[in-house]
Amino acid sequence: MQFYSNPIPSSWSALQQRAAAGEAPQVAARVRAIFGQVREQGDAALLTLAAELDKASLTSLLVSEAEFTAALAQVPADLQAAIRQAQANIEAFHAAQREPELRVETMPGVFCSRRAVPVQRVGLYVPGGSAPLFSTLLMLGVPARLAGCPQVVVCTPPQSDGTVSPVILFVARLLGISTVVKAGGAQAVAALALGTASVPAVDKIFGPGNRYVTAAKQLAAAEFGVAIDMPAGPSEVLVIADETANPVFVAADLLSQAEHGPDSQVVVLSTSAAMLEQVQAETTRQLATLPRRDVAALALENSRAILLPDVAAMLAFSNQYAPEHLILATDNAEALAAQVTNAGSVFLGHLTPEAVGDYASGTNHTLPTSGYARQYSGVSLDSFIRKITFQRLSATGLRALGPVVETMAEAEGLAAHARAVTLRLASLATSDEDSSAVGAAAAANPYAGLIRPSVERMQAYSSARDEFEGMAPVMLDANENSLGSVGPDDFSRYPDPHQRAIKVELARLKGMAPNQIFLGNGSDEAIDLLVRLTCTPGGDDHIVICPPTYGMYEVAANLNDVRVERLLLTSDFQLPANAAEVLAASTAKLVFLCSPNNPTGNLLAQQALETILRTFKGLVVVDEAYADFADAPSWTTRLEEFPRLVVLQTFSKAWGLAGLRLGVAYAAPALIAYLDKIKPPYNISAATQQHALAALATAPSLDQMRDELLAGRQDLARQLPQLPGVAKVFPSEANFLLVRFNTDATAVYDQLRARGIVVRNRTTQPGCAGCLRLTVGTAVENEQLLQALTEIGRGPAG
Repeated sequence: MQFYSNPIPSSWSALQQRAAAGEAPQVAARVRAIFGQVREQGDAALLTLAAELDKASLTSLLVSEAEFTAALAQVPADLQAAIRQAQANIEAFHAAQREPELRVETMPGVFCSRRAVPVQRVGLYVPGGSAPLFSTLLMLGVPARLAGCPQVVVCTPPQSDGTVSPVILFVARLLGISTVVKAGGAQAVAALALGTASVPAVDKIFGPGNRYVTAAKQLAAAEFGVAIDMPAGPSEVLVIADETANPVFVAADLLSQAEHGPDSQVVVLSTSAAMLEQVQAETTRQLATLPRRDVAALALENSRAILLPDVAAMLAFSNQYAPEHLILATDNAEALAAQVTNAGSVFLGHLTPEAVGDYASGTNHTLPTSGYARQYSGVSLDSFIRKITFQRLSATGLRALGPVVETMAEAEGLAAHARAVTLRLASLATSDEDSSAVGAAAAANPYAGLIRPSVERMQAYSSARDEFEGMAPVMLDANENSLGSVGPDDFSRYPDPHQRAIKVELARLKGMAPNQIFLGNGSDEAIDLLVRLTCTPGGDDHIVICPPTYGMYEVAANLNDVRVERLLLTSDFQLPANAAEVLAASTAKLVFLCSPNNPTGNLLAQQALETILRTFKGLVVVDEAYADFADAPSWTTRLEEFPRLVVLQTFSKAWGLAGLRLGVAYAAPALIAYLDKIKPPYNISAATQQHALAALATAPSLDQMRDELLAGRQDLARQLPQLPGVAKVFPSEANFLLVRFNTDATAVYDQLRARGIVVRNRTTQPGCAGCLRLTVGTAVENEQLLQALTEIGRGPAG
């Protein structure tokens, strides 16, 4: 290392030059030529450059399924476990970076919001060659997946035998990434920017690399309209080491960066000449033991040890240098950290090596180099999303804000801008009277315009049991066959068409009135009747569903010839940030919201549902089939507040009575009356009513059964992530778990079925690629499931 003693500040900029800076024109010319070659020849150029630069003879650019399978068997179990732990830490840190949608009412009636949308197509560059950086794929792939980027393409240099590092392929499969391209250097960046037959063009390119990769990313951004994360070139570290530092640790940190490549740079600053001498000596000693000592030695030739007079000077030098990695090897690291203004990532104290950030602490190691830390941040969840702003004005808002805009537009001479406001204000003025009348009518009848006209006109069927309630000694009014009344269970008579006894018991249990309850032949009957009640078949009426979700909503719509609109859930299975705005503008008659959701198991955010309930003009159906397993209050407690709310529940789940086929809808009495009007006359059998009443009499025993099931769910959720092949277990508030596998989930499903264990394959559901839904069973069944998945994950050799 080059040693400098107390250089004056005016000379610092020369000491801060990176090794590659002097070669910039030659590098840029070479990169531009490569872009031209890839643009003209496509895949052929990538194959030629692989042979020329990587010494690899390729027949295909894309990693095949067979190569993925072969690679997985080559990664030792201890390394797999270490990678999974690193993945968990990175995921935890980056998931915490999510921000709730920003919503501000800037003045009465003027609503502004901002929501995050994932970058649709991202390319991840993973350095390979002599040191394949599988950790980089973790650092880029985890936030890409958390952000919900629909298309992820990985480029990494092939090894000389034409293969890709098996560890890189293991990580790709762990993250659910299937498109891995055998291409490195500037040519990989060119392919991602321009697109070829094998390599999809992307919207944004991520990843570190040498000076050619950095120059290629900058060219892609400047001339081809492709965004980049940052100019991330050769790695670098700066260490501030006071007299309390351990020279052995400092030398190890310097070498950990020097071994990345010959153009890496390391810098150590100290106020102690003795410390610098010890660091130099220790660096020389440790260098001799490194497998990559030749590479590290070349990097050390352009690295520096600098003696400075005080801590203030060291901090000033560091902030001017703007290192990719900054290590504060001091006793007062926390205090010094407050004065750091330019750095990619900072490591505090004597026990925090830079290597933990490279691999597994949770922070991202894709960081700005070459002084770009003055302008850029390291990669984060934000790197994979865009934030879109929205605004919506109510009539009140337009009346208040409109004149402001008119005045400003006229002052700038932009008459069309002013007119766009003026015309709307005039329209409001003429419609105020009509609007008031409509608003009063809507308040008086919250279902105005929602119920099919034919339903409003029809007369409900009146059964014999409607005309004469109860029983008499001789019942000859319902054409029953009284000769069949034998045995203790007399099913020769029609049941109560209104299930009065059950409703009374349910009302007592739920703390509501019987006339707020509708009973159906499973929740499916209530779903079907709600569609029939509101939507005219074959017309313009439609419903909204939020996939991935319960499939019967769409089935009911299709059976009734009703159009379906889809509002997709986000990657974490929540309603999109603009859901309320979309639904407020919708003319749909119904929106079905499943919470806890099926097949994902999560609760939808309460605030999002409340906003929808306040603004959506149709019926809001909240399906709570799994609510008894959730740690959240039921929406049945909000029925008085929201007259267009319908809550669905069932006896099939927590009650353990799926065979009864008894579903419940809770709603305002007027809405329940509509459902009673169109239901079949005797839709709940006498046997079902008898068993339901018996179950209601023993309702307290449900708590014990629920607690036992939740314990089983917790145990499965703890053990499943430790199994080979399991990529993620999603949080669940239901009696099942959605599990993503890093192998072929359909093959796992088939192998479980072959062992006599049947689960639900959800791989085709939106956002559920690679997922199976596992119902929580008995303790014995859960153990059989875990054992089978363990055997499947180990493969034939296991």
